[in-house]
Amino acid sequence: MQYYRRSIMLEDYKGRHVMITGCDTGFGNMLAKRLDSMGFTVFAGCLTEKGGKDLKTTASDRLQVLPLDVTKTDSIQNAMQVVKASLPPNAGLWGLVNNAGIAGAVGQIEWLKLEDYKLVMDINLYGIVETCRIFLPLVRKEKGRIVCITSMMGRIAAANPPYVASKFAAEGYCDSLRRGVKNCGVTVHILEPGFFNTNIINMERISGSITETFANADEEVKKFYGEEYRDKVIELSQTVTNRSSKDTYKVVDAYVHALCAKYPKYRYVVGTDANTIFRFLWTVPEWLSDFIMSIQLPIPRGMKS
Repeated sequence: MQYYRRSIMLEDYKGRHVMITGCDTGFGNMLAKRLDSMGFTVFAGCLTEKGGKDLKTTASDRLQVLPLDVTKTDSIQNAMQVVKASLPPNAGLWGLVNNAGIAGAVGQIEWLKLEDYKLVMDINLYGIVETCRIFLPLVRKEKGRIVCITSMMGRIAAANPPYVASKFAAEGYCDSLRRGVKNCGVTVHILEPGFFNTNIINMERISGSITETFANADEEVKKFYGEEYRDKVIELSQTVTNRSSKDTYKVVDAYVHALCAKYPKYRYVVGTDANTIFRFLWTVPEWLSDFIMSIQLPIPRGMKS
């Protein structure tokens, strides 16, 4: 019964308007193309000029590319004004998709600086907060939907503190937002994907970040952990990258369902790993999940003496 209920789709979504952030590459890019092919009028926010041009060459004339940096209020305001001016009279936005995000710096807690946290929070949390604040009147006008991507790392904390902190915070904000706008006719939906093979899961970037954060750590900290610890963390990251899913369409499908289903879910847990390993980890006692998560990590040099 529940499966049948979830399978019922809206009949009149063609011609509706959707704003998406982070459309240069990855899930946002794929979603913009998918919705465009379905008949939506898509406003695609792109950080780079190249990303916008590349997307526009593969889309219909309905799709409109907007320059957008979610860390800058003026940029979001300008994008909103363009969208508002482009909408038909008395129309609003059916969908606002907060897709923009970064992985940020990778490393052990003692290797990371406060600035490493600030950059990730600026995009993964404050970007969502400010985009929702500025675009909400247009979504409210249509009694539409807000869809935000977080991560399984917003439910189960792994050893990448800045990213994890931003995703836990985004989860909390989205839950609060959902309850706060319920009486306005707006619904809020969260995507929680596992590991997928996108630009965020880029081994060259991850390896470089681990090497850099270790190199920038205090000498005492580097001596305590040792280069072999750093190398083992890179090796573990490579294993995770190799196992990341190539079925990126699953995340796009979840986005589409959240926007097009008559009875969308509040949360979409996406990916085989998310629905098996991570689901197991968030249901067992914390002592067990802590043991499973930490047993994979190497022992620092300073703990071996």
